[in-house]
Amino acid sequence: MKLSIIVCTRNRAHAIIPCLDSVAQSLAHAALADAEIVVVDNGSQDNTSAVVREWATSSAFSVRLLHEPRKGLAVARNCALRAVQGELLVWTDDDCRLSKEHIADALRHDAADSEPVLRGGRVELGDLTDLPITIKASEILTRWNRRTHHARNANLFDSSFGCGMIIGCNMTMRRSIVEQIGLFDERFGAGTNLPGAEDLDYFFRVYLAGITIEYVPNMVVFHHHGRKLDSDAYKLMKNYMISLGGLYAKYLFKHSNLCRPFYWDLRNALKETISGKSIYMPEIGFSFKTRVTFCIHGAIKYYLESIKKLM
Repeated sequence: MKLSIIVCTRNRAHAIIPCLDSVAQSLAHAALADAEIVVVDNGSQDNTSAVVREWATSSAFSVRLLHEPRKGLAVARNCALRAVQGELLVWTDDDCRLSKEHIADALRHDAADSEPVLRGGRVELGDLTDLPITIKASEILTRWNRRTHHARNANLFDSSFGCGMIIGCNMTMRRSIVEQIGLFDERFGAGTNLPGAEDLDYFFRVYLAGITIEYVPNMVVFHHHGRKLDSDAYKLMKNYMISLGGLYAKYLFKHSNLCRPFYWDLRNALKETISGKSIYMPEIGFSFKTRVTFCIHGAIKYYLESIKKLM
């Protein structure tokens, strides 16, 4: 089988069908028959599975519904990785819609590769009344790998390596990358005590393995994330920073260069303390000092989770 499209979901019976419709439309546009749609129900308490099963009865494409009762996005992603049959893996989220050209663009980029590439694409707002967060609208194609962008170089992070380099709701990778890198770290991801960064951790591991990471602006999904209030943005940033702190704790002793942005956050937090003004996201009450505080919380959570895993 040439391609597997993977959607992990939990309690999204009300939202999953538009996502699946967009997947089917994009597959049809690419005229690709040799494909499967894999949906992982991550312990839903609603009728998500029933809705997916009903949708599958009229699908022109193979649909496989998997069940993973353990909460956690990384856990759900790993459930999919153990079962998928495709050589090219295409990931999206249940609150996203693929553009009609998305699959065709993914296949075209993959066909032009001379080496394994983990690739991400543009993430646009699906609902313009949502806050402009969890999106990436850059029009500039960017490539990173360890040969050309060393983590000691600040420009690596200026080019968005790290948070926002690519977004996990729009990424593709060859099965060969998974065979080399392994599964997602289940300590991270929505539904866990480190409620994010399972994708960023994977990017770090891919980068450290010398594999190229690429952002392409013409492989597009539309994100209907539904966050409209400043309090929604604050909660999201809090979760991101807790997860990022856990990630820094994971890499601090073996690959400390990947933790350099934390030192810059400390420096900016000091500037805020001196000036008495927030210079990060004052519109939602989220400062560099707040970033640092939640990162430290996340680092502590990571070490506690790691100890628990050893017991």
